[in-house]
Amino acid sequence: MHYIRALIFVFTLLLSAVISNAQTAELTKQTSTISSAKMQSRLSFISDDLTKGRASGTPGNLIVSSFLREEFSRLGMIPFYSTTFTQSFTIPESSIIGRNVVGVIPSLYYTDEYILISAHYDHLGIIGGNIYNGADDNASGVTALLTIAEIFSQMRELRQGPRKNIIFALFDAKESNLEGSSHFSTNLPVKSSKISHCINIDQIGCTFAPPGKRENYILYVADSKIRGDIKKRLDGVKRQYEMEIEIDHTFYNSPSFYEIFLRTSDQYNTTAAGIPSVMFTSGIHMHTYKPTDEHYFINYEVLTERIKLLFYLINNLL
Repeated sequence: MHYIRALIFVFTLLLSAVISNAQTAELTKQTSTISSAKMQSRLSFISDDLTKGRASGTPGNLIVSSFLREEFSRLGMIPFYSTTFTQSFTIPESSIIGRNVVGVIPSLYYTDEYILISAHYDHLGIIGGNIYNGADDNASGVTALLTIAEIFSQMRELRQGPRKNIIFALFDAKESNLEGSSHFSTNLPVKSSKISHCINIDQIGCTFAPPGKRENYILYVADSKIRGDIKKRLDGVKRQYEMEIEIDHTFYNSPSFYEIFLRTSDQYNTTAAGIPSVMFTSGIHMHTYKPTDEHYFINYEVLTERIKLLFYLINNLL
């Protein structure tokens, strides 16, 4: 009897390993479809002089929001309990209309569970006659989100997932006191308890602020309630997919910086709404909030590695 149990145990371990290896190979195949040329096309368009810095309420911002709606439609998304991808709101103490762009890739099989992926698409606009194009901040985050959405869209077409509904939210008015994410978070059409995590992506395309000596790195800050779990999962997917990216779990080994950056992007509002949240970034650098934040400073090779890590993490959380 003990011998039979031992055989069953070994067989179960072997079967689990085979299934895990097959899943790893399939997801690796999916991320191999990431196109650097497509990323460059999206990012350079969003941060082109044509869009004039994408300040909320400006024609350039409207051009980008229209482009994002078209991308969501092309990727087969549906509106998030609405008839449109646009979620409009008025920025307080102004007459400016902000426009979040929100869509959902539905789960393959019915579930009322969600995960939220977010990034802001607005920037500073024109100041003193200079266009602040915000290529890294945050055309890079928008590009990362669209690339991740494209992979999940392909997986759904192949009936390989996802296991939860994935909300993709592109926030306006981050540069106006986080008003876009505030409106979204206070007007959720589902209970926040049904959204397991928010993965916020903010300024992820450059390599100017490494925590060590390697340019292939990523930084993040996470709610205290999920910090340990996120660290474990990140280390796990890095090991599983044999990635060489350096993951800084400590935000430059600075507890004070860590806490500050928990409050400086849109994950602040999703956390306040009760959604466990984490923000990924490549850090602030010499071009942040400067007219020199241009698309030619983006490192697409490293951006691709960061996107792969985020995709693997999100899939792990589903």
